[in-house]
Amino acid sequence: MKLEKHHYKAILESLEDPVIVVLKDSTIVYINEAYSRQFNVPSEKIIGRKLKEIEENARILKVLETGEALINDCSYVHSLKRDVYANITPLKDNGKLIGAVTIMKNLNEITKLQNELERYKRYSMQLEGQLNQDHFSLLESQVPQMISAVNIARKVAGTDVTVILYGESGVGKEVFAKAIHEASTRKDKPFIPINMASIPDNLLESELFGYEEGSFTGSRKGGKKGLLELANGGTLFLDEVGEMSMKVQAKLLRVIQERVFHRVGGTKPYSLDVRIICATNRNLKELIKKGAFREDLYYRLNVVPIHIPPLRERKQDIPYIISNLLNNLILKYKKPVTMPDEIYDILRNYDWPGNIRELSNVLERMLAVCNRPKFEKSDIPEYIQHVSDSWTANVYTKSSKKDHTSLNDVLEQIEKTKLLEVMANSRNRTEAIKKLGISRKTFYAKLKKYGIK
Repeated sequence: MKLEKHHYKAILESLEDPVIVVLKDSTIVYINEAYSRQFNVPSEKIIGRKLKEIEENARILKVLETGEALINDCSYVHSLKRDVYANITPLKDNGKLIGAVTIMKNLNEITKLQNELERYKRYSMQLEGQLNQDHFSLLESQVPQMISAVNIARKVAGTDVTVILYGESGVGKEVFAKAIHEASTRKDKPFIPINMASIPDNLLESELFGYEEGSFTGSRKGGKKGLLELANGGTLFLDEVGEMSMKVQAKLLRVIQERVFHRVGGTKPYSLDVRIICATNRNLKELIKKGAFREDLYYRLNVVPIHIPPLRERKQDIPYIISNLLNNLILKYKKPVTMPDEIYDILRNYDWPGNIRELSNVLERMLAVCNRPKFEKSDIPEYIQHVSDSWTANVYTKSSKKDHTSLNDVLEQIEKTKLLEVMANSRNRTEAIKKLGISRKTFYAKLKKYGIK
């Protein structure tokens, strides 16, 4: 199909950007509908007139004079009373200049986009500032057990006392350790983490203490510094200490006592100046009873024990935790997405057996699949949606047994269910009270209220 003359006009009329065409003598011969609409100028009012009479300093006149295009040109048009952003190109016939065509952008649109870009830049700077702030702020909580744990960490951070962090996998033990390090006098020195469970036992000793050249087949020329040596002056974070073999435990105990160590295959003593923070999800006392953990090492490590509650026992904190995690992920991926209240509610109803690590992974997955400015239910993994739907249906079924069920009835049913659930998963009532984060008096008042024996 061959384009006819009227097709070219149709193309110009289809553009959303204003177009104006002038002849070499500055006579205006064409404006498109977008020009009339955006600048409120009827075509009959302007076509046939000389541009230089309407706008004597028009940038189009310069193109007519020089025959050179002006690309991305910004100027104030007095007759239109606004700034415009335009591409002005000469029209030539067999190399002879016959006029010029201008395609404009309303500068207000450009300004709006620039303002939006500036807003995202400010948001990015705000997020960067949050990342650089006091690490303890990431551990803020409304739950008494968590508040107590953070307070202890703050108090001991300025000392060199050995700390051991107890908690399930994924509760944020390394975040605690980093916060303690950052608040200490060693903050400008290395923070060296090592997961004792991730390194094979036959390599753990050389990783911790380093080795001398020729100490074993395949050893590096000149030897290698161990993690203890790399951490000198700073903090060594030993995660999953319950997984160490008895042999490594004995060597670590000696190092802690004497503050001196030797590389594998060497005799030269190296002095040790590190702050040791440990972590475990195991019950070390039970391991001692089974002969799997040295009692003397336990007392060396268990100087300041800090117990970190699992996420299911601090659901009040979930919105704040989500906000912190999501801000970091948005900064990482440069993809701002907001979270509506109904999405928060679904995430709160889930028990998070993988704790904060699982929550972080889920948020990262949600951000990756979401292509909208805010999250929707479909962005949440199906297994979490299923748990939330089951929980809601269960509450509704129980509460709907009464006619004209009030909000108070629903809340009481939820509270009673939670009491029974926590008591069933606690060794005694004292532990249940701690998990619920309420006073002993309130706890027993609620037992009486709901007839729980």
